[in-house]
Amino acid sequence: MFGKKQSKYAYGMQISDTSAKLVEIMNTPGQVIVTQRHSIALDRGSIKNGKFVDEESVIARIGSIVRQLGLQGEKVNVTVPLSNVILRRSVFSSLKDKELRNMIDVELHGGQTLPFKDPVFDFVRLGAPKDAAAPAAEEGKKAPKASQQEEVLIFATPSEMVNSYGQVVKKTGLIPVSVDLAPLALHRMMIRGVKLTGEAMRERFMLLYVEPDHADISIFVGGIPVFFRSLQINTSYFMDTGTDPIAAYGRNLAMELGRVLNYFQYTVSTDQEHLQTIYLVGEHEWIRALPEHLEGAFPGEIAPFPLGDIIQGNDDASHAYAVPVGLAMKGA
Repeated sequence: MFGKKQSKYAYGMQISDTSAKLVEIMNTPGQVIVTQRHSIALDRGSIKNGKFVDEESVIARIGSIVRQLGLQGEKVNVTVPLSNVILRRSVFSSLKDKELRNMIDVELHGGQTLPFKDPVFDFVRLGAPKDAAAPAAEEGKKAPKASQQEEVLIFATPSEMVNSYGQVVKKTGLIPVSVDLAPLALHRMMIRGVKLTGEAMRERFMLLYVEPDHADISIFVGGIPVFFRSLQINTSYFMDTGTDPIAAYGRNLAMELGRVLNYFQYTVSTDQEHLQTIYLVGEHEWIRALPEHLEGAFPGEIAPFPLGDIIQGNDDASHAYAVPVGLAMKGA
């Protein structure tokens, strides 16, 4: 009798070791309107380091909320853990999508060593390699036919991981329509913010997503992700009597961050340029308190993720739901 809300609303879900965050947004071209947001506590140990240990417990917890909200059958975009994702850049001959996908598949299954078997992947075309495009540009003509190559950015993750997340979400009553990465969901939000404000996006920046037991680092240059890393934070520091958890977390993170920034500048960056900004994403209390503990590792700007430009009626709690909001935007 009553129609579904699929055309008007979109859904995103982020599943971590400790919780599942589910949001509903209204499909509008301007600022994102968040109409529902829920944090579902998961049983301790039911997910460990991104892998399901007790699927039935996770399904029961999430499924209960899905039924309470009447969301059975709604389509949802879901994350997989960044710790299981490999980022590669390769050069191929210019081909149509299907042929290029076949070439990447051959390379991932035979030509390159991966830390897992049976990868699934997606890719983004980056254009002609700089060293091949420069001579032609200087002469004001197209590169020779033999040089028609392009650089491709490849995201690969174990198919077992993708299938397990898809199956768990499906058993909760939702319909998983895509599997995405948290940094790409956040970058999608930044693109919306740029369109709304007219302000240019920074040329090189880091997205630093913080959870109590880990931090996900992603670095973007020219709008392209060039570095991913998931760091496990040693929570044993928190057990010391009188230790401020955020301060202990910050000291540990600052040490790891220094290593990452050094590696990026001298190994990943082609011009050894520094990052301009680190955007913090996570619980509001954490992103408000962490900058003072990270300043020794990064002399540049450390700022909260710019949700005020993107979410209508943004409040402090929005920061904890940034990733699932960005996921929902993929379906909006």
